[in-house]
Parts: sequence; structure tokens; C-alpha cells
Amino acid sequence: MGRRPTVGIIGAGAGGIAMAIQLADAAYDFTIFDRADGFGGTWRHNTFPGAACDVPSHLYSYSFAPNPRWSKTYANQPEILAYLERVAAEHGLGAHLVPHTAITTARWSDHDRRWTLTGDDGREHHFDFLVSAVGMLDVPHVPDIPGAARFKGRQFHSARWDHSKSTEGERVASIGTGASAIQYVPAIASKTAHLTVFQRTPIWIAPRFDFPFTPEQQELFERDPATARQLRDEAFDAYESASFGVDDAQTREATELARGYLLRKVSDPELRAKLMPDYPAGCKRPLMSRDWYPTFALPHVSLETTAITEITERGLRTADGVEHPVDTIIYGTGFTASDYLASIDVYGTGGRRLRDDWSDGAEAYLGTLVTGYPNFFTLYGPNTNGVNSIIYIHEVQAGFVRRILDALGGRGARTVEVTPQAQRRYNDEIQAAMVGKVWLACDNYFRHASGKVVTQLPYSGRTFYERTRELADGDYRFAR
Repeated sequence: MGRRPTVGIIGAGAGGIAMAIQLADAAYDFTIFDRADGFGGTWRHNTFPGAACDVPSHLYSYSFAPNPRWSKTYANQPEILAYLERVAAEHGLGAHLVPHTAITTARWSDHDRRWTLTGDDGREHHFDFLVSAVGMLDVPHVPDIPGAARFKGRQFHSARWDHSKSTEGERVASIGTGASAIQYVPAIASKTAHLTVFQRTPIWIAPRFDFPFTPEQQELFERDPATARQLRDEAFDAYESASFGVDDAQTREATELARGYLLRKVSDPELRAKLMPDYPAGCKRPLMSRDWYPTFALPHVSLETTAITEITERGLRTADGVEHPVDTIIYGTGFTASDYLASIDVYGTGGRRLRDDWSDGAEAYLGTLVTGYPNFFTLYGPNTNGVNSIIYIHEVQAGFVRRILDALGGRGARTVEVTPQAQRRYNDEIQAAMVGKVWLACDNYFRHASGKVVTQLPYSGRTFYERTRELADGDYRFAR
């Protein structure tokens, strides 16, 4: 190539940080783009009240950057953001960051054999390699409800929380009952004048065992890192033991435990019936909370299960004709998780468009490479979710990309691409492994509109790591 190859990374969250550290360690020339003003990604954008992780803190961290000072079992958003910012600073990544720049288009040139990235400011940036680290929690999903534009009050998505004004003393509508809602609803409920939670589908909830680490424990973790490592390893092994089989004893036990928790916490028969799911635990994202059920015991909190038909000037109208007047509408409706890279238009060889190639559901080779898109890699890509801490998966994929780039240099090659046969074989294998998994037992964000599960990995984290350790002969096309 005659010069140092350049790498563009889109996204400065946990995945982008992991990738950048791998590249920095090998002295690659790289640039990180993010629409925000700093590092953190999801944890920079999601600042809603009560925001926290549902993976144990010591596992939700990089293996090479343990944090002995985590305050509790499940860290809150500000603490996670501070951790990610600290890791980025310690590795000098700030010098590589281009903030306030949302990349809208990425286009491969067959002639130049380079990527051109176009930002929302119209500026172009050119790179030999492109890494997408935007993940699957990039674009908030706001349902298209008739009349939304005429509402006179405030409305916002939980991932873009409006901090300009408190919800205290307001009549609030919260739409959705997913991972974000079960955190912010209990956090704001007590101080609202009235809170109506609009639920389409009930969710299974397990109790959250969240305890503070004492100063003595934190000092021990710092003095003897092996003790913190043991906590991490125990959590890792617990995730690795998950089977996700729809008929497995493990799934039946989890369902019965969640059912028992609901029966113990909710005594009102009508409310209990509304909150009781009719699918096995694990079909939707597993959730934990000790505050969700008690919130509905508050006299000014109501659960509405009648479908919303429109938004009026004053509030929301449901299918029974009832209008629910509110001051603020909060969309706790998740993200366009199954529509990977929805915020970026990516064009590969011959001008092919990734959105078209993925029209029946995203797929990639080992969740990382896509045929027809040379020198392009995705972190937290298709079928990499759900089996362990995503930080672990980020590390695995970043190391995988680094090995591919190193192999290119060793071969004197300029481009690399997965073969169509390898991608097809891997994804046929992935989808075959989905048969009998709990993710097919209900509607969820794991599945594309086509019905294909595009987010989940049907293997353990260790298995995924082993698959990425070596570059399988014949699966890649290297070109000088």
C-alpha cells in the first residue's frame, strides 16, 4: 500500500473504544466519529431517570480495564459513562475522536479501493478500512401514531430524555413496557400527578438482586484483583450456562420463578391478569426489577392495555373511545434493533446497497464481515447479541478485526472480503441453530419482519470467541 492503512470507526461507545484500543496497540492510523460530544455511546445518550445496566458491573467492563471501585452490583448510567470515558482517556483516544459528526453515508470505490464517509455536515472522509460500531441500539423507535403532531404537550423518546423540565406534578403517559420503561417508570412515578402506563404486551420480571459494594470490598478488589476477577468469572459462567431452548428445564424454571414473583407481588386479580405474559421467559429480553410491580400499587398509577388509536391535542385516545388527558408523553418503545445500520446508507462493490441486501433481515459472517463490502466490519453486528456481556462480545470482535488487518499486512494484501459461500454457510448454520430456541416463541425485537432472528447468537460467548480465533482457510478473499 506504500503508506500506513487508515481505519474509520463509526461510533464512540463501548464497541468503538474496544476497536480503537486494538488499533492503537498495533499503531494503526484511525479516526473515530460520533454524533455526540464525547465517548460513551448508548450510555451517553440514555440519561433517563433510573438508567442502569442489567449485567453485573464487574462483567460489564473490559477484561483489560477492571474497575475495583464499582459502587454496586448493577451500575447506574452515570457510573458506566464515567468508566468508559476514563478508559478512553487512559488510552489517549480523545486525539482520534471527531465529535458532533453523524456519518450518514459510507461508499466503497471499486476504483480507489477505499471507503468515503460523508457526515451530516457534508464533509467527506476517506479510509482504507471501515468499522461500524453503532450497534443495534442506535436509532430510537417511535411508533407512528395518528395525530402525534397535534399534541400540545411534551413528547420525547426515553433515549432522548427531555431534562429541561421535570415530570413532577404532571400527568404523564408512558408508552411501552420494555427495558427502559421498567427503570424510568418507577423512578418518576411517585412525584407525578398521574401516570398511565400503556402496555401492548406484558413482560416477565425477575427480582433484581442489587447490592452496594462496601468500602472494604472495594479496597479488597483494588488490593487483590483476583477477588474481583472471581466475581466476573462467576457472572460470566452463569451467562454461558444459558440454553435458551423453548422446552428446556431451564426455561421452564425461569418462567415459573417469574410467575411466582408476579403472584407474590401483585394481589389484585385484574391487575395480575394484565401483567401476566402468555409466552415463555426469555422470548423477550429478560428483565429484572424490584420496583416495577410495586409502582402499580400507587393510587395515581394506572396500567392501560387497550390499544392506542390516536394522539389528540390533549392526550391519547384508546380503542374503547376513552381519551386520556396528559401533559407529557414518553415513548419507552425501544430501538430499531433488527434494522441494523438504519442510520447509515452503506454502498459496496458495484454500488450495491446494504439496505437492499438486508431487506429480508441482516446477516454477516461471524457477525462481523459482509460479502460484497470489502474492508468493512461491524461490531455488535447481526447475531451477536444475548449470550453474555456485550462488552465481552465487543472485545472478541475487536480482536477478530485486528487479526484480519494484521493478516492483510502479512499477505501484502490491500483488501479483504468474506466469500459469499462462507457467509451463506455460516448463516444457514445460525438459522438452523435457532430451531427450538425460545426467541421464536413470540413477537420480539430479535426478529426481522421476515420472521428471521437477526440479533441473537445461538451459541455461547466462548464458542463465538473460538470461532473468531483463527481465520478459516477459504472463507476470505484477499486481494493485492
